[in-house]
Amino acid sequence: MDTILWDEESDNYTKRGHENGSKFLYRKKANREFMVNEFIKMINIYNPNPKNILDVGSGYGGTLYELHQVFPKTIFFGIDPGDESLSVARENIKGNNVKFIKGYSHKLDFDDNTFDVVNLCMVMQWVPRKYTIQTIAEIDRVLQFGGLVYLNEFLPNKPVASQSIHNEKVYIFKNDYSKFFTAFPWYREIYRFVYKIEEGEDQQRYTSILQKYNIEEAYVLKNSVTDIKEGSREDSFPQL
Repeated sequence: MDTILWDEESDNYTKRGHENGSKFLYRKKANREFMVNEFIKMINIYNPNPKNILDVGSGYGGTLYELHQVFPKTIFFGIDPGDESLSVARENIKGNNVKFIKGYSHKLDFDDNTFDVVNLCMVMQWVPRKYTIQTIAEIDRVLQFGGLVYLNEFLPNKPVASQSIHNEKVYIFKNDYSKFFTAFPWYREIYRFVYKIEEGEDQQRYTSILQKYNIEEAYVLKNSVTDIKEGSREDSFPQL
C-alpha cells in the first residue's frame, strides 16, 4: 500500500478552493487564523527576522501569504508539484522576495543550511511512504541549526491510512510526525496545540513546532575515553 505523488491532487485542492469562493487567498477561519498567528509568534520568539522561509507543499499559498504580510524583508520559497496551484500562487502573492517552484518534498533543490523556517502544513500525510525518510532528510539538510519546522497534521491515537475521497489511488497517512523528527536528538518540540478533539481520534489535529539544535547542544561530550586493553573484550564475555 502506497500512494501516487500529489501532482493532480494539488491542483484539485486549488480548484476546490476556487469553487468554494476562496478566490485562492487565505480564508481566515478561526482555527486556521489561530494556528498561523501562533506560528508567527514562535518565529518572533525563537528565530526573529528570518532571512529565508520555505513552504513545502505550498498549494495556492495560503500560509505563505499570511507570513509574507508579517515578514516583508524575508525571502520566501514555495514548492509544490501542481502547475495550476503554482500559477495561482504566483498571481496572488507578488514580490521580488517570493518565488514559487515546481518540486517535491523528497528532492529539494536548495543548498545545505539555507532556511531559517520550513513550513509543513498538512503535507506529510500525502508523502508516499517510500519518500518519507528522504523527505525528512532533505528538510533537515536545508534547515539551519536554530531553525524551526512547523507541522500541522491529523493526530490519530495510532497510525491510520485512508483513501482520499477525491481520488481512490491516493492514500492519506495520519501520524504524529513530530516524533519522526524528535527521534533525532537535535530536534526538540517547543510548541504543541491539539484541536478538533471533539471530532474523534481520526479527525483530531495538532500543530507542532520543532527547533533544530546544534550537534554540540544535542550530545553530551565526555572528557575521557576508557581504553580497552588487549584481551579485555574477550574476558568480558562469559566463558561457554
